[in-house]
Amino acid sequence: MVMRAVKRIQEEHNPKPRLPITFQVLGRICNSLRAGVFSTFTDCMLETACTVAFFGFLRCGEFTVSKHFDSTVNLSVTDVELLDPYAILHLNTSKTDPFRKGVSIQLHKSDHTICPFSAVQKYIAIRKGREASFCFSDPLFAKENGSALDRDFFIRSLRHVLDICGYNSSLYNGHSFRIGASTSAGSVNIQDHLIKTLSRWTSDSYCRYIQISKDTIRKAQKSLTLSSNI
Repeated sequence: MVMRAVKRIQEEHNPKPRLPITFQVLGRICNSLRAGVFSTFTDCMLETACTVAFFGFLRCGEFTVSKHFDSTVNLSVTDVELLDPYAILHLNTSKTDPFRKGVSIQLHKSDHTICPFSAVQKYIAIRKGREASFCFSDPLFAKENGSALDRDFFIRSLRHVLDICGYNSSLYNGHSFRIGASTSAGSVNIQDHLIKTLSRWTSDSYCRYIQISKDTIRKAQKSLTLSSNI
């Protein structure tokens, strides 16, 4: 059922294929960035954005800006809480949150080299060390010049890295992380209701009332790292 829903997401409103960025693809992206593609800071920022997008099942518009940065809508540094051994990402608004009640997404530490908690922790430390006027109301994901990470820059940079990795980058876009996380989750048999909760799908509304512990979410995110054979 979940895999059918993933396929439907890929096909609806977009005749052009959108391939999933699975955990295996994410790993190659991160390894390329660690080897050096852009500047040291940009590589770290992009690795963190990609890792958070995957483990957080994020839509591209939830971590990038389309035009101007607005701290009441877009992700700011203050929207991240580091609570070892996990972080909380607070989304002020999203597609499925029309009344802007906000939603909190857990990002747990894992023992894998691709870890959302470690990526965020390292990135925030670098931000604090390089910016004399570092402010918690600043954009969470920022470019070299301090401006917010915009969708066009992110997609252009992502496709450049995918080209380096040997993929046909034209078949991927910002939604590929969300599709890929769902695909990876389904491949390691994470339960449907948990995938829907992690991805914040609106279908089967009963799922939102299921109480899921932090430990269950941690184990689910750890399971995503086992999907490297996709």
